[in-house]
Amino acid sequence: MELLTLPPGVDTLLIPLDQAVRAEPGTRRVIYFEASREGVVDREGEDIAADALWASRKLFLSQGNIDVNHWSWLGNPPGTGMRPEYVIGLPLEVRRAGPSVFVKAELFSNLAPPPPGSSGEWADRVWHSLTQMQPPMRWFPSVFGKLAPDAVVEVEVRDGQKARVIRGPIEWYSVGLAQRAQNPALPPVSLEPLGAFAKAEATGRPVTLGRIAVVPYRVLAKALTQAAVLTAGDPHALDPKSGLTGVPAIRRESLEGLYRRLAPRVLRELLMGRVEGSVKGVAKAFVRLGTPSCAARAMALRLAKELVTPKGVQAKGRRKP
Repeated sequence: MELLTLPPGVDTLLIPLDQAVRAEPGTRRVIYFEASREGVVDREGEDIAADALWASRKLFLSQGNIDVNHWSWLGNPPGTGMRPEYVIGLPLEVRRAGPSVFVKAELFSNLAPPPPGSSGEWADRVWHSLTQMQPPMRWFPSVFGKLAPDAVVEVEVRDGQKARVIRGPIEWYSVGLAQRAQNPALPPVSLEPLGAFAKAEATGRPVTLGRIAVVPYRVLAKALTQAAVLTAGDPHALDPKSGLTGVPAIRRESLEGLYRRLAPRVLRELLMGRVEGSVKGVAKAFVRLGTPSCAARAMALRLAKELVTPKGVQAKGRRKP
């Protein structure tokens, strides 16, 4: 079963998982969103020029935050003063693609502790709603800031309605996440790179670092799905021979069909953190799915060998110490 074609010399496979299947604790809570799109009027009748937001990106990256409903700045209810407990994360990077400005941000976790005044409770709530709820909660971004003293604001008529076009300069301080979209044209927060980040972070090809191959999760997941379809296996894999029981009843052909049917399932569970990343852990997974214990270790070793053996390269024997 050839899942991926790896370069010669690679003997280790690292698989960075999608945010949605990374196990807690000990994970970076990275999110992506389109913060603004020039030419689209929001619910307050405003359209922010991409140049204005882009010019203030350094301020946003150095002093800004990600919060819930702008409550860290305006209070809850609004007008009651700043509430730091509603700060849930910090921006990591800002990119632009035409009229759109995209943000990559990280929510607070044990690896990125919250600042004083925040317990991280709301970061946990938002992250849980994105990764554990089915279907996931939709959170929509909304830019928060203020106009500079010399800001230019023009009034235009869009679809029969007056709209304030903010040309800037502006001071960009925050992006609030809310369940009601301030700008319905913008998509909700994503755990996957999107827009200007999608092409840069999702090349779809393994990256080789010496003897290690780093394979994007999406690529491997697609390969696993294809493998599951192409190697459906023998539905009667463990049919005993007439008059035989126990180990003699297991045919070589039956074990091959069983392996082809179960290997993709074991790999999926391994990726999702449900299986211990060792030969013993993988062997237990095979047993749990119906493999005879006498054959489970051999299947686990075979699976590990197939993952790290490049296509067209015959695996060498174990080298002496």
